[in-house]
Order: sequence, then structure tokens, then C-alpha cells
Amino acid sequence: MSRKNRETVLGESTATVSNNTGTTNLDTETKKGQHADRRDFIKVAVASGVGICAVGAPICAGARMVLAPVFQESQTGRFYSLTTVETLTEKPQKFAIVDNKRDAWTTLPNQKIGSLFVRKVGDEVQAFHSLCPHAGCMIQIGTKKNPQTGNNEEMFYCPCHAAHFSFDGKRLDGVSPRDLDSLEIKIDNGKVLVKFENFTFGITEKRS
Repeated sequence: MSRKNRETVLGESTATVSNNTGTTNLDTETKKGQHADRRDFIKVAVASGVGICAVGAPICAGARMVLAPVFQESQTGRFYSLTTVETLTEKPQKFAIVDNKRDAWTTLPNQKIGSLFVRKVGDEVQAFHSLCPHAGCMIQIGTKKNPQTGNNEEMFYCPCHAAHFSFDGKRLDGVSPRDLDSLEIKIDNGKVLVKFENFTFGITEKRS
């Protein structure tokens, strides 16, 4: 091979190597750029995740507080020990129901959540809710004129709308849509346990 041809071939070879080197450098720069882009993406993703967590935390906490009442255990429909059978009389006695009072944010221990009247007639123990079925006013005991007999008698009455009830819970006039709401009772070794429940006002049906 002549020197000219060798120079030509060598020149081509040199050019080829030079081109390959350029390609290699370009690939290297491209890869570096891709790595940099990947690192930048990861940084942005991490920063975004932190931001979402920071913003999401109070949102989740707020949602939990809003939904808490949905999952909260009902404070009615359980039995409470009130007194002993031997302390009861035919005239109704009023008892407070004390329990932990809960709302969506706080729990307050030993709070009054309601009240009721309990009496004993012979061997039977009776319990009545202290709220009037008409509009939820607090029932009281006093001497009033019986709408049916015209006589002054001790009875349950509602001071809000003048509803009257006998001591056995029966309504004596048409103000209330139903009798006083009776409550379930259990006697356990002489102790009186009452199942405390709240009922809907203003309807004829006794419904919790």
C-alpha cells in the first residue's frame, strides 16, 4: 500500500475514531443529563410528598374529627345502677344518669346525661323518662287539677305546655302525643338497673 493510501486510510481511521469519540462524549453527556434530570425529579417528588403530608395531616385530622360522631359509641341504650328496691316508694323519685359525655372533640367524665323517675307499686318497679314526649321539656311533680276528674292531685306535669300525666305514666289530656316514655328495668340482687334511652319528641310512636 502506498504512503498516500496509507495516509488516506489512516486519515479515515483517525476520523472514525474521532467521530466515535465524539459520540461517546455525547452519550456520556446525555447520560449525565438524564441522571441530573432523574435526581431533580426525585428531589421534586420528595419535596412534593413532604408538602402533601404537611397539608394532608390537618386535613386527615379534621376529617377524623368530623367523622368521629359517626363511629362514636352511643351513650344511651345501656343499663345504669340507680338505687335499691327497698328505698323506693309509690311516689316517684327522680334520679340523674351520670356518664362520660362525649362529642367530636372531647370527653368529659362524670357528666349528667339525663334523668328519670322511678317508683314501686307492690312488687312492680316502674321507670319513666323525665322529658315530656310533647316537646322535650323537663317533667315535674306537683299538685295539679286532674283534667279528667277535676280534683287536685299529685301528678307529673309539664310546665311548658301544661301536659298532665298520672304517676303510672298515663297522659291525662291531649297535649302530649303519647304517655310518658317508660324505661326497661332489671333487678339484680336488690339493685335497680334501668336502661336509659332517649326517644323522639312530638310523635305518637315511642321511637328512639
